[in-house]
Amino acid sequence: MPETESTIAYCHACGSAMDVSGVAPFSNVECPECGKHTRVKREFGPYTLLRRHAIGGMSVVFVAHDNTLDREVALKILNVDYSADERRIAAFEEEARITASISHPHVVRVLTTGRAFGRFYIAMELVTGGHFEHQIRERGALPELEVLPLAIQVAEGLQAAHAAGLIHRDVKPGNILLDAAGNAKIVDFGLSLVTKGGKAQAQEIWATPYYVPPEAIEGMEEDFRSDIYAFGATIYHALAGKPSCAEESMVTTILREAKLNVLPMGAVAPWLSSETCAVINRAMAYQPEDRFSSYDAMIADLRFALQRVKAGPVAVPVPDPKAMRRQRAAKQRQQYLLWGSIATGLIVLVAAIVLFSGKRPDPAEKPLTGPESLEAVPAVEPGTTIDPAVASRIGRRYQGAHEAMVKGDFEKASTEFAALRDDPEVQEPTSTWAGVESVIAAFLNGQSSDAKREARASLKHISTATLVNPGIKKRMEETLALMDDLPSISPGKLDPAGANVPLMMAWMLSGLKDWEQGRLSEAVTFFEAAQAVPLKDSDSWARFYQSVAKRYIADKKRLSEAELGDLPADKEACEKRLAELNQVLTTLETRGRARFNVREWQLMLTRRVHELERGSRPPKN
Repeated sequence: MPETESTIAYCHACGSAMDVSGVAPFSNVECPECGKHTRVKREFGPYTLLRRHAIGGMSVVFVAHDNTLDREVALKILNVDYSADERRIAAFEEEARITASISHPHVVRVLTTGRAFGRFYIAMELVTGGHFEHQIRERGALPELEVLPLAIQVAEGLQAAHAAGLIHRDVKPGNILLDAAGNAKIVDFGLSLVTKGGKAQAQEIWATPYYVPPEAIEGMEEDFRSDIYAFGATIYHALAGKPSCAEESMVTTILREAKLNVLPMGAVAPWLSSETCAVINRAMAYQPEDRFSSYDAMIADLRFALQRVKAGPVAVPVPDPKAMRRQRAAKQRQQYLLWGSIATGLIVLVAAIVLFSGKRPDPAEKPLTGPESLEAVPAVEPGTTIDPAVASRIGRRYQGAHEAMVKGDFEKASTEFAALRDDPEVQEPTSTWAGVESVIAAFLNGQSSDAKREARASLKHISTATLVNPGIKKRMEETLALMDDLPSISPGKLDPAGANVPLMMAWMLSGLKDWEQGRLSEAVTFFEAAQAVPLKDSDSWARFYQSVAKRYIADKKRLSEAELGDLPADKEACEKRLAELNQVLTTLETRGRARFNVREWQLMLTRRVHELERGSRPPKN
């Protein structure tokens, strides 16, 4: 509701009182006495407005400072036009309640709500990486390998909303935010509906024509498949660089015709894989019953498409059944050759353990004292026996986790390694080694918070584990404990020539930790040492990690060459640097910090452009 009492602000220059009841929040008001300008209506409950962040149809979003918890948040404030409309206020409050009911990493979190100056506001987590829409507008068609992981994240967020009994009803690039690590977060549930029996009917159509599903145009009942259509149209736009439907009219007959004549994904983007095209075409089927029947089914197809893209292009456009069988057989043989040494090593080791499980360690053997305390070769305590069938099953699981790593599915790899660590059938130190790899996989996925969580779990695991060599346990506890600390890990003197695989992996852990904390030079020291470690034929599997180290070294060089430095003095130079940074983004080989740095530079340049544009406008009379 509008303000009922006068709001008085004071000029920061002369202290004169000013009645600002009729002005909007964060307005720059000219003092009638001295002519100086003062920002007014900045205090909203415990929040202080810092700058405008985005403008929507019903609200304005500001970046605000949380004065209680000393952090930045996004503050969404209802527009003045709707502040006197009780129906709009109720819808705004409902949006806050709805969003707060969904707890998912790919849905923006609502922190609190309140009123100030007669305006209703919602405080939400601040997502700093910009809009997905901005990426499409600035770069055009985005790479398939970049879009598919984001598509999976958005689909998972919509699935969480569906599980809460909601349909979003306004899925579009502008309502997908990207965090600092490049992960997707869905925002703006202002048009969402609570479903009854899985369906709901809106009282009005207020959606974006490009992405609105056909049934919404007709005023028919909607369900989760309506969101699937809008999701498909969003990903279509990202992959093709243009919307599936360019019609901006909301006239039913015109828009219906446009939706009936959407070109198939492959026709507008023939460079895409057939698997990706199939997912988008099915998601955008005109009739809801022809779309995916569940989010699980769509997400599974998206994951399959991503795997195919990572594996490389299909050999022939129209596959011959016999040729496909030969290709599958050849691929399986390559996989067996690649990972056969791991599985064979595990099975041979089990056989040795079964035969010699009573063997004691040599008391003269010198304990390990450095990071090399990580043992790459699985073993068990003396006196322990293992069922060969169990060992074989564990070997297959370990192989599957490593295959996920090589394919770039680091999230799956981390989960699989963590499961091995926590499986009571997995003996030491194999379970500890699996814990270490779960941490590395999370770092490679650009998820330092997940890596820290896995490090804590692995540290807890090793604290109760019984290892043959006490030096191993002590050093591993020290190394894992450092993963959650802010100080960087000092490289010290590194000797790759005298190192082994466990020491190389310890260097990888240290380098990844430093990298994600922004200490790139220290991290590269570790990566260069890891890359230079001479490997035996039996350690060929570890060459993957050396190739990973090489990627980080290459990205450090790219970042150094592209570093922003001083902000350009004119708009044209800013836009040129933005374009250059967009190109850098497409060349980065790692996730997480490298992309965060580039996007941070882009945000600084974008703000600079806005500042220059405001400065070039003629003063108002």
